Amino acid sequence: MPVLNSGTGSYPAGGAGAAAATAGGGSLPFFYATNLYAQKFGTVDAFTLVATTQEFQYNVQPGGFLRGVRLEVRSTGGVGGVATADNPWNLFQTTVLENVDGSEIKKPMGGYADYLSARFTRPWDGDPARRYDYAAGINPSFSLFIKPELRMTAGVLANTDARSQFRVRYTLNTWANCITGGTTAPTVSVTKYAEIWAQPDSSDLHGNVPEKLPPGLNLQTLRRHQILALNAASSDNQFQLSLTGNEIRCAILVVRDSNNARQDYLSDPIRWYLDNRNLGVFAPTEVFNQMNDHYEQLQNGTSIRPAGVYVFPRFFQPGRLVGSAWLGTTNATYIAWESATSAAAVNVPGTVEIILDEVIPVGNVPAELESI
Repeated sequence: MPVLNSGTGSYPAGGAGAAAATAGGGSLPFFYATNLYAQKFGTVDAFTLVATTQEFQYNVQPGGFLRGVRLEVRSTGGVGGVATADNPWNLFQTTVLENVDGSEIKKPMGGYADYLSARFTRPWDGDPARRYDYAAGINPSFSLFIKPELRMTAGVLANTDARSQFRVRYTLNTWANCITGGTTAPTVSVTKYAEIWAQPDSSDLHGNVPEKLPPGLNLQTLRRHQILALNAASSDNQFQLSLTGNEIRCAILVVRDSNNARQDYLSDPIRWYLDNRNLGVFAPTEVFNQMNDHYEQLQNGTSIRPAGVYVFPRFFQPGRLVGSAWLGTTNATYIAWESATSAAAVNVPGTVEIILDEVIPVGNVPAELESI
């Protein structure tokens, strides 16, 4: 299978196996020589929610090639009260994944934004709200995977130097932001796991020499967001994206009123611009229908679209043969959405959060990983 040079659009001589063998130094594909490894790291935090936020940070367990960090959240002891709208995900005010040099691979954003990103940018992992440990309420429980990997090693991080470690940071929210009322705040515990593709042995039991590097190491991923104002009822909005320069996999618009409640406040039409051309002129219902087309979880009724959430995917799902190619941009690219605030909107002005999932090719990308 040919290897796409994302910078030029050309294909170098040789196939994906030849290119990977040159980079990895072996004939046995990396995937067949590795195994998926998980390691608990850091301490298990157990703190009662209070009136102020609480921040924690930990270096990630070194070794192999990092897929991501899973945060397992459990809570107990809460009495009375009512869960807020974004519960349980808003238990995290922010989460961050830092590179070895301190730069941010996943920019600071709230737990609900992390939930939407997990659900709509890596749909093959399923809806986190359908997992066995999900429970919203006064004693919330869930697992959140902060995952730079896309799929099949695409976007993994070389995590082999114990002297230069990745870091996860998270901030627990206030009691009032997670639960309205109540007599006793819950005690929350967070357990952290690093999920890793292990480094292959020098040879397998038959003497075959494996590729030492995963094929997806030539891709880096980035997740960040931008918050803009939503104007008053019946007023026009221009949501211009300032976060350009990479290839966009997915854009998620989250519309909220002045009380921070998610609302379906975008009206017909929604126009999506790329420089001097239109990427679409949609009624909100057409956006929702295209979401149904792209996401099997919405098709089969196991999950429903959250209120106020408009998803514009730009990636391909190989298993289902749906989707489109990544959207290439430069720092000078103009991207914007235009829509009037619904005439029926109340508690406005509000906000629109644009959550962006991006890809940065840093070398030849195997064709089977291109645009996934």
